[in-house]
Amino acid sequence: MFSSIRNAILSVYCIRDQFPRYMSDLLSEEEALGALFAVRFRYVIGFALLASAMANVSNIDTVWGYLVNFIAISIYFTNTFVHLHILKKKDSHWKTKYDYISLFIDNLLITMTILNWYWIKGDGNPNFLVKTPLLIFYLLPLSLCLFQYRFSLVVFSFVCFLVSYYSFIAAALHDPDAIISLDWTSYVLGDEIILLDALVSKPVIYLILAFAISYGIFRSLRMLLKFAASETQKTTLSRYFSPDLVSEIVSDPDVLGKGKRQKVTVLFSDIRGFTQFSELLDPEELSIFLTEFRKRMVRVIFQNKGSLDKFIGDAVMVTFGTPLPSEIPGEDSINAVNAAKAMLDELQLWNQERKEKGQVEIKIGIGIHSGEVFCGSIGSEERMEYTVIGDTVNTASRIESACKEIGSPLLISEVVWNELGNPNGWTKKENILLSGREQKINLYAY
Repeated sequence: MFSSIRNAILSVYCIRDQFPRYMSDLLSEEEALGALFAVRFRYVIGFALLASAMANVSNIDTVWGYLVNFIAISIYFTNTFVHLHILKKKDSHWKTKYDYISLFIDNLLITMTILNWYWIKGDGNPNFLVKTPLLIFYLLPLSLCLFQYRFSLVVFSFVCFLVSYYSFIAAALHDPDAIISLDWTSYVLGDEIILLDALVSKPVIYLILAFAISYGIFRSLRMLLKFAASETQKTTLSRYFSPDLVSEIVSDPDVLGKGKRQKVTVLFSDIRGFTQFSELLDPEELSIFLTEFRKRMVRVIFQNKGSLDKFIGDAVMVTFGTPLPSEIPGEDSINAVNAAKAMLDELQLWNQERKEKGQVEIKIGIGIHSGEVFCGSIGSEERMEYTVIGDTVNTASRIESACKEIGSPLLISEVVWNELGNPNGWTKKENILLSGREQKINLYAY
C-alpha cells in the first residue's frame, strides 16, 4: 500500500521528466509568466490586507501594535516590489530562488501579525495563537503557488504553515495558563482548546488544499503533455494521411499497429526520364524541384482520400483504403482513379507555369491495381514504418512501369476497371505481360 502511494506521488512530481526538451522550454516560459502574474496579484492581496488592517485600527491600543501591523504590510509591499523587479530581469539566477524567499517572507509576516495580535488582545492566554481566525491568511501564499506549475512551491508553503502552526501549539502547551478541554462549546466560544482537534483539523484541511493545488497542477501538466503528444502525432500523420483519416487514426491510435490482411488499392507514380533530367540540375535545384512536385501531388492525393505510403526518389506510392478500407464497395478504387486524374491535371497546370519560365515539361506515368495486401507497422523497435506489402503492390508498380511501353500516362488493372463499373473512355490493352510476371493481364489506358 505504502509503495503504491509512494509511486503515485513520484509519478506526480516526476511528470516533468516526460516532457521533451522543447516543451520543457515552453513550460519554463509559462512558469515565468505565471510568476509575474502571481506577483502582480500580490498587490491586490496587499491592498486587501491594508483595508483589513484599517478596519481593525479601533482594536489596536498600543503604539507597538500600530508599528508591527503597518511595518508588516510595508515589508509585504517592499518584498512584492523586489520580487517583481527580479522577475523582470532577463538573466537573473535569483528568479527561481526568490520564489522561495518570497514565500518564506509572506509566511513569516503572517506569523508576526498573529503574534502581534496575541500580544495586543490575547490577554496572556496562549490558546489565542491556536484559535485566531488570522490562521486563514496562511492560505494566501499557498494559493499563489497555483499560478506556477511547480509542486515544490506548494510543499514549501505548506511546510512553512506547519512550522508556524505547530510552534503556536507548542507554545500554548508549554504555557501553564493554557486550558485543555474536551467541551466543544468552550472550545468554540471560550478560551479553551480541544488538543486533538487543534493538532489535526486545521493541518488536515491545509493538507487537502495543498494536495488539491498540486493535483490541479498535475492535471494541467498531464493535459498539456497529452495535447502536445496528440498534436505531434497529428503533425506526423498529416504527412502521410488525409485530414479525415488523421482524425480517425488519432481517435483509435492502435489501428496503425494492428497488422492485418485487407483489400487495398495501390497507386504508383513515376517521373518519365527523371535520371537524365536530374543530371541537368545541381543538388539545390533538384531539391527545390522534388519538393514542389511532391507538394502538388500530395495535395490532390489527400483531397481524394489517399494515404502517402512513401516517396522512392521521384516515385510516389499511394494507398487507398488504409488504414481503414471504405465501407462502400469499389470506392477506394474510384478515389484512386480520381486522384490519378487530378495528378495529371495538376501536372498540366504546373507544366504551363514551367513553360512560361522557359523550363522543360514534366511527364509522369501512373499505375493502379487493387487487391489483398498485408497492412500494418513493419520494422524494428528503433524504426517502425506503416506500409502495405504483397503481390498487389508489386503488380501496381509493374503496371506503372508499363505506361512507358504502352504510351499512356495512366494505366489501371482490369480489377480496378471492374470496380469502377466498367466505364467508357478507357482503351483496353489485352494480354500485357508485365515485367517479372509469367501470366498476362488486361490493362486499361486513359
